[in-house]
Amino acid sequence: MNAYQLLFNVTVEHRYFTDHACKSLVFAPTHETVRSLNRPGLLWRTAVNRLSVFFEADKLDRLRMYAEDKLTMTFKVFSNDANFFLYTAPAGQTPDALLFFDNLQPTRDATGRYLLHRDPFVSENDYEDLNSERVRYCLESRDYHVSPCFVIQFTIHNDSPLLSLEQDAGDTRIFFISFASNRTFWKYYLMGDLYRRSLYIKDLDSNVAFEEIGEVVLPESRMAKILQSMQAIEMQERPPQRLQLKESQNPRDKILINRLPNASVSHMHSDWVDGKMESISEIYVN
Repeated sequence: MNAYQLLFNVTVEHRYFTDHACKSLVFAPTHETVRSLNRPGLLWRTAVNRLSVFFEADKLDRLRMYAEDKLTMTFKVFSNDANFFLYTAPAGQTPDALLFFDNLQPTRDATGRYLLHRDPFVSENDYEDLNSERVRYCLESRDYHVSPCFVIQFTIHNDSPLLSLEQDAGDTRIFFISFASNRTFWKYYLMGDLYRRSLYIKDLDSNVAFEEIGEVVLPESRMAKILQSMQAIEMQERPPQRLQLKESQNPRDKILINRLPNASVSHMHSDWVDGKMESISEIYVN
């Protein structure tokens, strides 16, 4: 069996996840890419958050021949997690644009790694108009109904450093896409007997402050006192916050709930905060 060598790989990171490995991704080559992979005998493999393409070391000349006419490989990346764009920054899918990453101008981060985006994390600068030629070329009609989360495109020229057998070129074959987490304001609805008490939330790590912002009538005429964080909090798969609900009393305040429930990605909406539309995580406590 011929020996295969790495041509390139792309690792997708996400700060939402505890290990920063973006979960639930599905990498799908376009039909044209399948043909492009087969002609020079390339192999592609995927792991949880990584796409890898390999070439046969003893057929490098054949690969260079195809690269003379510019060898392009495009992969659409979907997520099986319906909440992907809820916990991802920039937040929300854009109806007329798509996140698009390529290897034409990789950026080196502070640690020397190659990123497929300009900023330290994926940003609004990485969106490309759906009507652009290269986006239209890689999308099928069904992709306009269930859109990929993003697209990865690699273009190989015959003078590309990827077409080398030098072992010290290893780092130049490894690329990253790094997503930041969305941030939300945590809004606690304190119901039942809690509504009538003089309450406040204490962060045991002294990172987040909360303020009382009013009262609200919930369905079935239930009253609730609202306490909301004064700053947006980074969303995480396992939030580390340690929040206590306390009641102001003399001579010493009383702990009512030693650990308040943390925010969940499944209870979010958008609302105005200080004149700006923000993401809100709602937590109900009875």
